[in-house]
Amino acid sequence: MLLAGLGLVACGAQVVSPGVSPELKHSWEVAFNKGDADTVAKLYSPDAQLVMTGSAPILGRAAIRAAVETMIQSGSKVRIGMDQNVGSGDLAYVYGRYAVLAPDGAKSLEEGTYVELWRRRGDIWQIDLDINTAGPTAPATVAPGPAPSGN
Repeated sequence: MLLAGLGLVACGAQVVSPGVSPELKHSWEVAFNKGDADTVAKLYSPDAQLVMTGSAPILGRAAIRAAVETMIQSGSKVRIGMDQNVGSGDLAYVYGRYAVLAPDGAKSLEEGTYVELWRRRGDIWQIDLDINTAGPTAPATVAPGPAPSGN
């Protein structure tokens, strides 16, 4: 993550935090926990890639929507933290920890870290690349995101 931030600085562009509004970033978790795969999919660009541990990359918004729908149908919920959110011009990256929770939210089924590359097109920010890695997580540099919500 540090290298990505240094790359943004090296371009001579102004680096800002947050790069993507926290509300927009949090909308992924909210939509997922409501069971709204369409809203989650619209956060991705048409040619986006979703890469998850143990799976082949999922290419394109339609395929991502189908994968998200399958995850939603499992009944699981998610909690997504945000440790870094840095942008420069029309690019931003977000890094943090996530947890996949049992349907009642009481037990963690999977934990890991993620990094997303966001690109602004006009006034719209969309995810171009979303990489999730299951496994032990490092201590957070900031407080984790709020508990899963259904709203």
